[in-house]
Amino acid sequence: MLSAAAIATIAAAGAIAPAASIEVTPAHVARGQSVRVHGSAGDCERGDVVTLLSPAFVRTHQFAGVAAVSARVSSTGSFSVRTRIPATRRAGRYVIAGRCGGGNLGVSATLHVLR
Repeated sequence: MLSAAAIATIAAAGAIAPAASIEVTPAHVARGQSVRVHGSAGDCERGDVVTLLSPAFVRTHQFAGVAAVSARVSSTGSFSVRTRIPATRRAGRYVIAGRCGGGNLGVSATLHVLR
């Protein structure tokens, strides 16, 4: 017979959320084109909002002075949003980071903006 502590441990192990991840598709994009930023929200709950931050994004919305886009966490713990890279954005390498539930996701993706 399993103890209450053993049952709680097994239940907690089964409830562990998948690791957070951020991906960008395509990873190389011409200025003025759109990208899809998607991934797993880790410990963030269904319905929460993931804030994705990058200087590559349009500055319509910002978080701590950095351009941002938002995506809602689905029932599977994933998120996805499309955004257009401004035609005036300088070519270069840009990091995309994320936040959810008041904390950082702890992962990032890299977007290469081409001329």
